[in-house]
Amino acid sequence: MNIKNIILDILFPRVCVGCGKEGKYICDKCKVFISECESTETRVSENLDGLISVWDYEGLIKELIQMIKYQGVADIIKELISQVNLDIYCSYITYVPMFRKREKRRGFNQAEIIAKELAKKSETRSLSLLEKVVDTEDQTKLDKEKRIENVKGSFKSCVKLSLTQREVLLVDDIFTTGATMRECCKVLKQSGIKKVWGFTLARTP
Repeated sequence: MNIKNIILDILFPRVCVGCGKEGKYICDKCKVFISECESTETRVSENLDGLISVWDYEGLIKELIQMIKYQGVADIIKELISQVNLDIYCSYITYVPMFRKREKRRGFNQAEIIAKELAKKSETRSLSLLEKVVDTEDQTKLDKEKRIENVKGSFKSCVKLSLTQREVLLVDDIFTTGATMRECCKVLKQSGIKKVWGFTLARTP
């Protein structure tokens, strides 16, 4: 165990967010209180060929994701991914990038960690295929139309020619209006990626 994990265990011991029992962030008893998304969508938009979200963004799952993003408890991700049963049929897994300065300030990109944990579990390669080149306004403060405008032109492709005509899984933490994921998918498709499916831990009900 590295120093960072030791410090995290001291500051944020693994206790269930539902009942306070030590050992896990969601104990087996409290798992019954988290709401799974009903279905997988296909052809969400012109560039997003499908979307898989595991849980509804509410209750205990919402609390855990906020702990990841705003308290830096990134090891929650490993526990959540261990509960995901997903057959991945794609060439690569990639993720929604953060603007470099914002990522440096937070210390990590949660979407990248989710992608890497999924890649380990599915024995699929995780690659960085996008770069965020504009430091956009926080999406959580905007309505649907403003979110779409906010992210336009904010991502750049890092896709190499050898990766074109492949199918990729694009990972993020939450799907709300889908503005960010759709913009990323558009850039990937313009770069020659054949199909893009989305994956998020949670989706706004």
